Amino acid sequence: MTVRMGFFPTFGRKQPATVPTDRIIPLRYWDDLDYLRSLCHAFTFRFDDVLDTFKLEAALRRLMEIGDWGQIGARLRLNDHGKLEYHIPAHYDETRPAFTFTTTTYGMSIDDHPVGSQLPKANQDQSFLSPSSDFFASIVCHPDSPRELADWIYTDRPQLHIHAALFQDATLLTISYIHTFADAISRTNFFNAWIAVLRGQEKEVPAFIPYDHDPLYTLGKEAPKQSYSRIGRLLSGLNLVIFGLRYMFEILWFQKLEEHPIRLPGRSVNQMRETVLQELAATAPGAKKPFVSEGDIVVAWWVRTVIKALKPAPDRTIMVMNVFNVWNLFPECKILQDINLKYVAITNRKALMEHRTKQQVEAMTAIQRGNFMRAAPVVGDSKMLFMVATNQHKARYFETDWSAAVITPGVPLSGRPHALGRPSYINDIEYCRGYPTRNVVRIIGKDAAGDWHLLFKTRAGAWPVIHQELMDLIETDM
Repeated sequence: MTVRMGFFPTFGRKQPATVPTDRIIPLRYWDDLDYLRSLCHAFTFRFDDVLDTFKLEAALRRLMEIGDWGQIGARLRLNDHGKLEYHIPAHYDETRPAFTFTTTTYGMSIDDHPVGSQLPKANQDQSFLSPSSDFFASIVCHPDSPRELADWIYTDRPQLHIHAALFQDATLLTISYIHTFADAISRTNFFNAWIAVLRGQEKEVPAFIPYDHDPLYTLGKEAPKQSYSRIGRLLSGLNLVIFGLRYMFEILWFQKLEEHPIRLPGRSVNQMRETVLQELAATAPGAKKPFVSEGDIVVAWWVRTVIKALKPAPDRTIMVMNVFNVWNLFPECKILQDINLKYVAITNRKALMEHRTKQQVEAMTAIQRGNFMRAAPVVGDSKMLFMVATNQHKARYFETDWSAAVITPGVPLSGRPHALGRPSYINDIEYCRGYPTRNVVRIIGKDAAGDWHLLFKTRAGAWPVIHQELMDLIETDM
């Protein structure tokens, strides 16, 4: 089923008339945030196998009939108060489908396609930088795939657009959606539900929490803001204005951004982790055994590498915002340029442990509730360097098993680390409208070979240093 919709300027556009039989439900409190409205994704699995798109579509259609899963076919609308609403059709048909599913077939190997041949593959040589994720939009997305909020609210399209690009030896499966629909973990819950139906195991389909149930509605309502551990370092007043002006100057002065995928070899990450653990053990009091995760090491390597590339003033505070509003404050960037990752890794681990308590989450959300845009407040000082890290490894994208849809292997199993029907690469295009996303790393996860996949976005001029850091790491480990 294909819904063809063009892209037009939003000026003068009107939302479709409300269908009287649609069930209207407001978005949950923490789902209708400005930054979530500003971010859209085209999330692509690369399979080195040929998948059956008819099976994929049939399984997804069946999922829409199980429990409350059909609610994801809702349409998005803005009400008279500027709030987003779900308009859920009473039933789905060819005129108003629960999702859009399109397919493009290429009668060639992916290695013979001018764009597809540049898509990263397992164990690829990294002596050159791979193109940005959006370079592949022409093959991973359909021409009508949505890219911004307006593409939903001014049309009658469902929330999900699935597009499959079929090659003789590979399949690219993409879901396009707006960030109000899902985060990293709920995205995997959706994949697992789809796969359960695909495998004929409908009893394994997880329950879908209906849209009219908001489990987090009261989060932060009663919590005291003063219990937030960083309350003394929240930016406000003149300091917040100065920080905003400095950030705007950064955007205007360094307008050109580049994003490239990076694959950190698993053996390098393991070696760095062992070194850090040994150093921590040497300074740990008593018999207390220190701990840092592989993710801590990956974040630490990224922070140190970006600092080397951007070269901020030695006395400038470095602030790293992690997912779930975890804030790490590093007082002096010169420490981060040291070859030892111990300080960065253990600081990241301590911040995660500190902020993941119920008390801290409640206090942080209480502060957000008092914010006009319900955005996380800025922590640090007015001249700090702001960075963001999101580690999606817990979503386990590379472990999703789509083998029930495989028609034939594209690459012999003996010549690859990943099993039949498991993705070998993930391409994630993030469309941002009016929301700056510089100095951001998205840690996609660890693949079957144990390598870590990252997506960096920072100044274009920083990339020669970043690439050299990667090559030095690889060569040191050889």
